[in-house]
Amino acid sequence: MGDNFHFGYWDGPSDTATIDEATDRFTDMLTERLRVGPGDRVLDLGCGVGKPALRIAARTGASVVGVTINARHVELATERARAEGRADQVSFRHADAMDLPFEDGSFDAVLAFESIIHMDRPTVLREVERVLVPGGRLALTDLTPLTDESNTPKSFRSLMGASPGDESPSGQGGDPDIATLISAGAWPGLLSDASLTLDELNDVTEHTQGTFIRLFENFFKYRREFEREHGITVEQVLDSAKSGAPTDGVGCLVVAAHKP
Repeated sequence: MGDNFHFGYWDGPSDTATIDEATDRFTDMLTERLRVGPGDRVLDLGCGVGKPALRIAARTGASVVGVTINARHVELATERARAEGRADQVSFRHADAMDLPFEDGSFDAVLAFESIIHMDRPTVLREVERVLVPGGRLALTDLTPLTDESNTPKSFRSLMGASPGDESPSGQGGDPDIATLISAGAWPGLLSDASLTLDELNDVTEHTQGTFIRLFENFFKYRREFEREHGITVEQVLDSAKSGAPTDGVGCLVVAAHKP
């Protein structure tokens, strides 16, 4: 996925963008909603290996701090920042987004790119409100069920590799759900409860559904490299989704808000 672990965005069926291009495009769309520039500070919650954070810094001139509970990702992201000559502008920390180690009003904008599905949303949103300056903006993507079922679809859990006894995001064993989905209708109340004002709630599912098709194509295109790096065969990856299409029953939302 070009070191982006989030959905790609395609304009329509005739859009031939690669998954690398489409995931970067989605990053740019979220960046526009942050409305930041030189001198601003951005917090990236669940930063992965740092590609979106560095792209935001390069395109806007803002400084970015990324946090993740994966210590290895902090190392890889920090290496990437040094390699791109942006270590003074972009930094990464091993931290929990539900208990942020930052003072009140530390950031002008917060990004949560497909990471809030692994967290308790009310807790994270209260932390976001706390660390934002007045007028500061939040932009995030969230996954939502496309059916009436309120639980995470089985195929989604399978794709993410969860099974009974696996570790949960907090590091505690025994919780098979490493991600949760909620309906779009829950978002106005969630933001209001956190003293944040909703600016946008947009269902972009029709533009993101091509992600896993392209991903599987890349598995085969870079088969040897993928299997050598990850120690798992392409067939095993496909088998993990055999209960149905990986995105079957899963939609994608774009949410933007601000702190009054």
